[in-house]
Amino acid sequence: MPYGWPEDADFASLELDVLERDCPACGRMKHVCSHRHRRIHTLDGPLELICKLDQCPDPACPGHAKTKSPEREVTIALPKRAIGWDVLCWIGHRRCSRHWSIPQIQGDLRDEYRIALSADSIARYIRQYQVMLAARQQDSETLRREYKSVAEIILSIDGLQPEKGHETLYVVRELTQKRVWFAEPLISATADEVRRLIAKAKQWAEALDKPVALWLSDKQDAFVTGIAVEFPDVPHRYCENHFLRDLAKPVLEADSHAKVQMRRKVRGLRKIEQAVLKREKGQTMEALGPDDPETTVTVIAGAANMPSPAVDSANAVVLDYCAAVRGILNVDQGGPLHPPSLRMAEALHDVRASLERNLAEAKGGFAEEQLGRLAECIESGLDEVKEVQETIREYVGVIAEVAATLEPGSDDSMDRQAKFEGLIDQFEATADPIRHQMATVMLGFLAGLFVGEDELEEIRDNLDLERWFRLPKSHERRIHGHRHAGVRIVIEGATLVHALDAHAAHPERFTVADLLPYRTAREPACQSQALNRRKIMRKARSKKTRPTLLADLERRYRESPPS
Repeated sequence: MPYGWPEDADFASLELDVLERDCPACGRMKHVCSHRHRRIHTLDGPLELICKLDQCPDPACPGHAKTKSPEREVTIALPKRAIGWDVLCWIGHRRCSRHWSIPQIQGDLRDEYRIALSADSIARYIRQYQVMLAARQQDSETLRREYKSVAEIILSIDGLQPEKGHETLYVVRELTQKRVWFAEPLISATADEVRRLIAKAKQWAEALDKPVALWLSDKQDAFVTGIAVEFPDVPHRYCENHFLRDLAKPVLEADSHAKVQMRRKVRGLRKIEQAVLKREKGQTMEALGPDDPETTVTVIAGAANMPSPAVDSANAVVLDYCAAVRGILNVDQGGPLHPPSLRMAEALHDVRASLERNLAEAKGGFAEEQLGRLAECIESGLDEVKEVQETIREYVGVIAEVAATLEPGSDDSMDRQAKFEGLIDQFEATADPIRHQMATVMLGFLAGLFVGEDELEEIRDNLDLERWFRLPKSHERRIHGHRHAGVRIVIEGATLVHALDAHAAHPERFTVADLLPYRTAREPACQSQALNRRKIMRKARSKKTRPTLLADLERRYRESPPS
């Protein structure tokens, strides 16, 4: 469907001629046979291209049947697109570098440049931009230049599955240059499929003629077996962070339960907030008097959020204390060495001490009464989990003792490994089931925690790749859980990861010179297949579209040849 230009659009005009006028078949000079008028959006305003089309004048020449377009046309706009390269690069930069959503891009184009594009059109342009940028990132000549001064490479692999039931995006990343090599969504992450990706990494390393010094992964069985087969002589280090999380799993489960119990007891602060707001509302009405009902309604409507100047600011202090406690109750960070419930308890102790200092002033009144109630709520929550948290603190100390053996320092890897194995023997000799479980995990990771030369010990975990997954990609995330990436980053991951990675290293806007050589790049088959599966999954969930989908599948099956 042709683009609908507004009637008052003021077009600048640009004539384009063919530069190479000689016919490649017969050598005669081509003549202008026709003109093509093309209108596009640019950041400088609407532009009309008048393209002179050339043709060999000899009807007997094989080149007579073909017309030639001006060479400069493709440097201004891609074929069959209503926007110029400058608009395409602007959209891609806002999306992949500044992480704008499509409605934001659409609104800014309309407001700043008077360019009206539909959301679907912008989404198509973004996908095309990703494909070209991915081709640029994976260009063999670019990679050779990037790795010319690198003596050896270090590879890591990890997977991302935002939701159960969806495919997993597997990413292979090189750590010396911090560059994503390739990514592929796998509908079934079998050992053979994962090994295929590892074999592909081997081909890339051989093409660059660089030795692989180390592999890093989170010890999935498919990673361990695949790397052992494809890279038999390369050390395979297991991620230290994944090890500590597995080691602390029972402790973190107990910590999570303690956090829930503590929250349940401290939740009484809501009644305190309601009491303060009710009192402020009553005092506001009393200050206004009964003779101004219209103003009274207006002020009462805002009294729940903003204290009246007529009310003592002590009530506002109570509300702010309640807000501080609410913020503390949302603590969910920390990890094995700093569990969330212990951090929450520490913060609540600080608030409790602050409240005690205020109560010691003995000012009296309503605000002091509410601060006392809040202190009691906090105290009840801390008392509820006091004994459990003492046990948790003991195990955190044990985990810290294990983690200390992984720290590169004055001891070499052999000495630290000996201490690690000594802790395994110590845990196995106790009757504590949690320490026994820790010893089992330590034995499972022992083969990969101390491998490699001492000079490579600074690369200790696979968090570098996991941190990359957690880069700000607000337009790709769903607000449905703790830092979950949206499904789109998996479906379009084969090109999207490269676009995001490219802009992380190149914060400026890419230009037509950067992307023009890759204008004919095509979307990877794995990404097209993932997008098609996503469409089918969405149709299957809809009661309206499901019958049409099933009828189409039945028809395709009947028409397909026997397998």
